[in-house]
Amino acid sequence: MFSPFEKGGLRGIYNLKIHPNPPFPKEGTIYIFHKQNMILNLQWLNKLFDFFLPHSCVLCGDICVRDVDLCIDCEQELPLIKYACHHCAAPLFNDATIICGACLRKKPPFDCAFALFHYQDEIKKLLTDLKFHQQLVNAKLLGILMVKQLKQKDCYLKESKPEYIIPIPLHSKRLKERGFNQSVEIARPIAKAFNIPIDCYSCKRIKYTEAQSSIPAKDRKSNVHNAFYVKDNFKPNYVAIVDDVMTTGYTVSEFAMTLRRNGVKKIDVWCCAKTM
Repeated sequence: MFSPFEKGGLRGIYNLKIHPNPPFPKEGTIYIFHKQNMILNLQWLNKLFDFFLPHSCVLCGDICVRDVDLCIDCEQELPLIKYACHHCAAPLFNDATIICGACLRKKPPFDCAFALFHYQDEIKKLLTDLKFHQQLVNAKLLGILMVKQLKQKDCYLKESKPEYIIPIPLHSKRLKERGFNQSVEIARPIAKAFNIPIDCYSCKRIKYTEAQSSIPAKDRKSNVHNAFYVKDNFKPNYVAIVDDVMTTGYTVSEFAMTLRRNGVKKIDVWCCAKTM
């Protein structure tokens, strides 16, 4: 039987909000209006919703007295990447260097990369449940956690921001099978926090490929070769690519090279997890 205290509860189905000022309507959000179509200015109702429909931790199931579906104890146990190469996000042992040996030998086709977590048990569970069990609440959580770390590192607060966020496209066949693009869902909280638009229409995946994780590492580069297409009229100077997991980096590299050929000058990569 469904319990409102499991996997984000009713919050995982509807985003219940009472706003003092009328927002632009968003899909999946219930707004409560006066007869004159004005939104009720009853902020205490938000607290009432928090009391009767509290967030619950997606990892341990405990009720969370906070605005995310993750308790403090579980968040502190997540395998955060402390030191990483600035170019490719490969985990490093310390902060003695900022560029890994591989990038010193050959720089990747993107300018810098940020990976939030090591791809270990808890993160594997969050991403597996998101992609294969439709737990979209995990995407929102991962996006919020990425925003938190990017802001702590003062990224994009003083420097210029990307003009667009581009989630790694899924092939239409895979999108139909899954019903959503997990990278798009992860990107939504990031786009909102940094006020950067998401572009899901200018770039497409035109080659259906096997999942990179299912094939040997030596075959992954050829698997994604010429997999992407960018519209001719899409010519921003600076974009950020969002992906869920980076392993060998061949997928984001192929996508970045496609963007480069279209005239994009600066490319950042943001991903939730990076393998060792």
